[in-house]
Amino acid sequence: MKIPLVWLKDYIKINKSIKEIAESFTALGLMLDKITQNDVLDLEHRMDRSDWLSIIGCARDLAAMEGQKLIFPELNTKPGKQPTKEQMVEIKVECPELVSRFNTRVFRGIKVKKSPEWLSQRLEAYGIPSINNVVDITNFVMVELGQPLHAQDLAKMEKKEIVIRRAHKDEEITTLLGQTLKLNPNNFVLTQNGRATVLGGIVGTPLTAVDETTTDIVLDAGNYDQVCIRKGSREYKIQNETVLRCDKFLHPKITEIALERAAKLILELAGGEYYQNTDYYPKPVPPKKMTLRFSRIKQLSGMDVGVTTVEMILIALEYVITNKSSDGFEVEVPYFRTDVEVEDDIVSDILRINNYKNIPTENISQAPPAEITPQIYKFENKLRDILVNLGLNEHLTNPLTNSDPNNTEQIKLENSFASDKNALRTELKTALEDKIGMYKKHKISEVGVFEIGRIFQKTGSSANYSDYKELRNLTIVYANEDLTPLEISREVKRISSAILVAVESPCSIEEVGIIEYNSITIDTEKLMKTSKSPNSSRVVSAIPNYRTGDISLILPIKQKLGEIFNTVQSFNTDITKIEVLEEFTDDKIGKDNKSILIRVYYVGDFSAYKDNLIKLLEAKYQARVRV
Repeated sequence: MKIPLVWLKDYIKINKSIKEIAESFTALGLMLDKITQNDVLDLEHRMDRSDWLSIIGCARDLAAMEGQKLIFPELNTKPGKQPTKEQMVEIKVECPELVSRFNTRVFRGIKVKKSPEWLSQRLEAYGIPSINNVVDITNFVMVELGQPLHAQDLAKMEKKEIVIRRAHKDEEITTLLGQTLKLNPNNFVLTQNGRATVLGGIVGTPLTAVDETTTDIVLDAGNYDQVCIRKGSREYKIQNETVLRCDKFLHPKITEIALERAAKLILELAGGEYYQNTDYYPKPVPPKKMTLRFSRIKQLSGMDVGVTTVEMILIALEYVITNKSSDGFEVEVPYFRTDVEVEDDIVSDILRINNYKNIPTENISQAPPAEITPQIYKFENKLRDILVNLGLNEHLTNPLTNSDPNNTEQIKLENSFASDKNALRTELKTALEDKIGMYKKHKISEVGVFEIGRIFQKTGSSANYSDYKELRNLTIVYANEDLTPLEISREVKRISSAILVAVESPCSIEEVGIIEYNSITIDTEKLMKTSKSPNSSRVVSAIPNYRTGDISLILPIKQKLGEIFNTVQSFNTDITKIEVLEEFTDDKIGKDNKSILIRVYYVGDFSAYKDNLIKLLEAKYQARVRV
C-alpha cells in the first residue's frame, strides 16, 4: 500500500518525520518496503486486512497508536433529489449469487474538467494519473476509503439501465486499455441494452466512459463475490487497483459511505444536481457482535493492559462497546474489519496499538520442550549435506505448474493465482531440467542439480481425502555437454552409489526410486527406512574430486613449487588432488616475487581448514594471499 505523506496528513495531524512514521507503521504490521520520491511510504501489506487497502484505514490505526484523533473525510449529508421515472436508471441483478449490493446515484448537469491541483497531486503521488475531475474523484475515493467506484456517461447509454448478468459464452468486450477479452459464464458483466460495458469488479470499457462532453452520469459502487473477481482477474491477467480491492472481503456498508464521499466532491468540483437511485441490497449484513475478556488479553500477553487503556483503544479503532462487565466487554466489530473472526483478533488489535514492545519478557522457568522435529526432516537435511559434498547444487522450484488434461494423477486448483500455475506438480524433474538450461546459458558445461520437496498425486475417484497423496521426493538431474549419454549414465550411477554408501543403505536405487540415464528420483521416506546412519563424509571413497577451491599466493621468486605442492597435498586427508593453474611475475607484486594460483580438489568442508593451511604457508614459505 502506497501512502503519500501529504495525503496521510489530511486525516491525522502528526509532526513526526517520515522515517519515524514508517517505524510506527512497522510496529502496527505494515512493514516499510521503501520511501519513494515526494515522501511516499511504500508499505508491505501481509495481513488479511481489506481496510489497509485504503489510506483512511492505515491512518486510523496510526492515529490510535499515536493517541491522535482521526479526521474522517467529509461526506455529503443532504439526501439526493427524488427522481421521476424518466430520470431514474433502472437496475436489474440477474446473478444475485455474485452481487451482495449494488448502490447507485445519478448526477445531472455536471461540468467535466481538469482536476484541482490538490486532487491530481495526491493521485499522482500514489501512482494514478490524473484524467478529469469526475474520473479522478472515483479513483481518489477508492484509494481513500478502499471501495472501487465506477461512473458511466448517461448520454452514451442506449437504454437507461444497468443489468448485471453472467457473461455469455464467447461474448467479447474491449477494455479501456484496448485489450479484447473473450468472456465465459464464470464472469459477470454490467450491461445496457444487451451490450456489456463493464467486466464486473475488474475493468470498464470505452463505451460509456466519462469525458469532457459528459454532463449526466450514473455512479455505482458494488459489493461482489471476491472469488469470482479473483478467478476472472487471473484468467485475463488483469491486476489493477480495482481488482486489488474487489478480490478482498469488503463489507457492503462501504458502498454507501463511498458514494456519499464521492457526492460531496462531485458537487464541489463539478457542480450539477444529485439524485437518489436504486440501492440493490437484498440481504443486509448485521453488525458482528463478540466478547472480549480481560483474562484472555493477560493469558496471551502476560500482562495487565488496563481497563481504561483497552477501552480507549477499542474506541479509537471504532469498536462499539455495548456492555461492560468485570471481565470484559461486549462489542460490535466495525463494518470495515472483515478480518475479525475470533476473540484473539481483537486481542491482537489491543496489543498492536498498545505496542508489542510493551509486552514483558522473562526467562522461562521450566525446561525447554522436548525435541519434536520429525525424523524425516533431520534425515533430509543430512541428505542435503551429502548431495552438496558430491558437488551438486540445490534448487527450490515452484510446486505449482500448468495443468495437463492428460495427466489423471494431477490435482487441479479451483482458485489459482495464475492461469499457467493452476495445478500441483506430480514430479520434480521437469522444473530441474529448466534450471539446467539456465546453467547452459552461462556457458557451464557440467552441472548437477537436485531438489528435495513434495509432489502431489490424486488416485481413485477423488471423492475421499485418502485419494490425495503428498509424497516426499529427492530428484537429481545431471548434465555434461562433453560426455555421451552413456558416459552421463555412468556418472549418474556413481552418484547413486555414493548416496547409498553415505546413508549406509543395503538396498539398490531401484528399491527406493527410479534411475534414468540423466536423473535419479528417490522416495526419501523409503530411503530413510533403509538407512542406518547418514554420514556426508562417506562420499569420499565413492565420488572423489567433486569440489574445488582456489588459493592465489605471492611467493619469493626463488621458492620451489614442489615444496608448496607437497605441503598442501599432505595438509588434510580430504584434499585428494592439487593443480598449479598459473605462475607469473608482475611489476605490481615486485621483481623479487612471483604469483601462483593453486586449485585444490577436495571433499568435505574445505573452509574448515583453509585458514590454517594459509597460515602454515605464510609462516613456512613467506607466502601471502593475493587479493
